[in-house]
Amino acid sequence: MNPWLTNNYPNHCDRLSLSPSTVLAGIRLLESRGTSMEALQQRWNFPLSALRQPYLRLPAFLSRHFWECARQLDDDPAIGLAAARPADLGQLLGLNYLMQLAPTRMEALHTMQRFWPLVASHIQLRFEQLPQRLVFGLQEPAQLRPALEEVDYWCARQIHHLRSWVCAPNPIIEIHLRRPRPADPAPWEQLANRPVYFGALRDEMVLDVQALQFERPAGPLSVRQALESSMDDYAGQTARGSLLEMASGAVLQGLRGGITLDSMAQRLHMTTRTLHRALLRDGFSFSELIDIHRRYLAHDLLMDSPLSVAEVADHLGYSEVSSFTRAIRRWYGSTPSELRDVDPEQG
Repeated sequence: MNPWLTNNYPNHCDRLSLSPSTVLAGIRLLESRGTSMEALQQRWNFPLSALRQPYLRLPAFLSRHFWECARQLDDDPAIGLAAARPADLGQLLGLNYLMQLAPTRMEALHTMQRFWPLVASHIQLRFEQLPQRLVFGLQEPAQLRPALEEVDYWCARQIHHLRSWVCAPNPIIEIHLRRPRPADPAPWEQLANRPVYFGALRDEMVLDVQALQFERPAGPLSVRQALESSMDDYAGQTARGSLLEMASGAVLQGLRGGITLDSMAQRLHMTTRTLHRALLRDGFSFSELIDIHRRYLAHDLLMDSPLSVAEVADHLGYSEVSSFTRAIRRWYGSTPSELRDVDPEQG
């Protein structure tokens, strides 16, 4: 059977952005472990105070950058799993409650599919129905894949939900993760209490359909309607992306052709001066925005695509392979070919 993907909320689908809920969970974990918020602010660049905005979406590169910073400030390889343990925040809180109020976990997964673009439109959910099995996973975007820690977070959130129903059978059969096998796989294996396979082609869980259909009384209709209305309100308020999100999208579309600050300003219907000042208020100069997208895209293309080094350089807007090679050395301390030979995530 052909897999089916999330496609609700057309103003959010396929946007490389997400609600700040996962980042907030990561920040709260770091703070509880004694990490300096000032040090995090300096590394991440994005103002932490901005996360208090009620209708905020983060461009996907900021989430990836956050988890990179978290990795540098905390030496726990399973930090993404740990961040998923506390209570949820923001839109994720409303979605979590809606899933808990569903009469079956199968219906809860359908609820998640419905509202998913509001939570993380930079990743699609992928469902494939098999005889007595449901394969459920994340389908990463063609560009700017999420950090391994973010994938761990989403995986852990679903495991917590699927195992939280009292007296219900555990529907998880096995878990497949793209991440390389960690030195200590125990945190991943203990979380699910099921086989975990690393180095897989996709991030997904294999679930037992009969267990997913275990029934219990549904939550009050009035509460579910109120939560759905809150999610729809967030959808309406965030139908148009923030300036930083739109600028990030412009970079991704224009890198190969050699995007400039003037051409980006023209695309966003702003003066160059206004755009320059607005980006700085969000923590990034135009050149920094170009550099961070090139760094992540270079890593992904070198590690996950069959493109040659010259083709990757051209894709990122470098006219000379030598310039691209120097950039890779600056970012990762290796040549492009050497980067392809190493397995652990570096970006």
